[in-house]
Amino acid sequence: MKTAIGRLLRNPWDSLQFRVAFALALFVAVVVSTVLLALFTINGRLKDDLLNVLVAHEMKELVADYPTEGAAAIPHSANLTGYVVGPNQRDELPDALRGLGPDVKGVTLTFDHHTYRVRTQAIGNKQAYLAYDITAIENRESLFKLIAIIAALLVLALAVPLGAWIARISLKPINALAEHVANLQPGAGSTRLAAQFEHYEVGVIAHAFDRFMSRLEEFVERERNFTADASHELRTPLAVIQGAVEVLQQDPQLADSGPLTRIDRASHQMAELIESLLFLARDEQADGATPYCRADQVITEVVDAYRPLMGRKTIEISTLDHCEIGAPRIAVVIAFGNLLRNALRHGGDEIRITLADHRLTVADNGDGMTTEALQHAFERGYRSGPGAGLGLGLYLVKRVADRYHWRIRLASRPEEGTRIELQWV
Repeated sequence: MKTAIGRLLRNPWDSLQFRVAFALALFVAVVVSTVLLALFTINGRLKDDLLNVLVAHEMKELVADYPTEGAAAIPHSANLTGYVVGPNQRDELPDALRGLGPDVKGVTLTFDHHTYRVRTQAIGNKQAYLAYDITAIENRESLFKLIAIIAALLVLALAVPLGAWIARISLKPINALAEHVANLQPGAGSTRLAAQFEHYEVGVIAHAFDRFMSRLEEFVERERNFTADASHELRTPLAVIQGAVEVLQQDPQLADSGPLTRIDRASHQMAELIESLLFLARDEQADGATPYCRADQVITEVVDAYRPLMGRKTIEISTLDHCEIGAPRIAVVIAFGNLLRNALRHGGDEIRITLADHRLTVADNGDGMTTEALQHAFERGYRSGPGAGLGLGLYLVKRVADRYHWRIRLASRPEEGTRIELQWV
């Protein structure tokens, strides 16, 4: 079963544990590479210096003995070979030595399938060459480099699991804290975390989180109290107003009164707005239950309820398929009611409603919307055009759509009307 951390981290490459392990492995790779580079450089420098000193010593003896001993002073051993030639005798030298000048302090050349350290020096009008065979030394050096590289690769191979293990041990308190935070349920009361992590560095984070949760719980409690008070205190006077309007409408002289009709209409709109805001302020799915409703039935009811507001406008329901969605009835009432009210207020004479394939479409033949209005249409409090309301209609539709992951699409052009599509998924 996946843990809360696993659910939060959809991509394991983004986990802190992976990044710490990767950083450790990268650090080991840089250190090992640097050590190898320094080791090879120092080894090569020491080898060259040692061979140069050795060949220089042999050359010094050759220069000292050659004037008296002649050819007998030229060394010819298993490791050291010498040559002393005049200006016209260079053809007697190996090809690799012919191009060397008279004062070469030390150079590595390969000829006759061997590797030599070569030094040259002038002896009178002749030139001496000493070639020290370093083939065995070069082979041992190559073997040493191979062993060092293999050892470095083994260290790098071990650095990955070792880094992962170190990261897992080091980050265990952080993962535990994240697990506790991920398992917190809203409204259930939070368990104080500081005591559980008092002996770890993350204890500072746990203390800060506890303080934040305390303030958050106080804020949530105030919001709950406000919601409960608003639900009671605002509905009661509205019920009184609507009851008084119904009594007054029974009087034949007042039944068709314009002011009374506007009061009745405004009170019902205010009741719907309060119901919408209270619904959005509550978490009606906190108990895990998933409500369902028939969207087609709700649309029919909302259209019938809004007929008094239509005036000379006509509403055409072209398609109304059977549609059951996973949302409470009030959610559909808020979304469709505000779409329809927006079309009645800002649209033209014809409003077309379509419900097919879990897709609700409300279109009108009104003046349409400008580019600026399209960009800000779903923002809270944005109003434009004649007859603008409070700027909450499309904002509430967007809030409901976001809560239930519905897709909403708005298309409009000046003088061509507006089309809003709401897809239930």
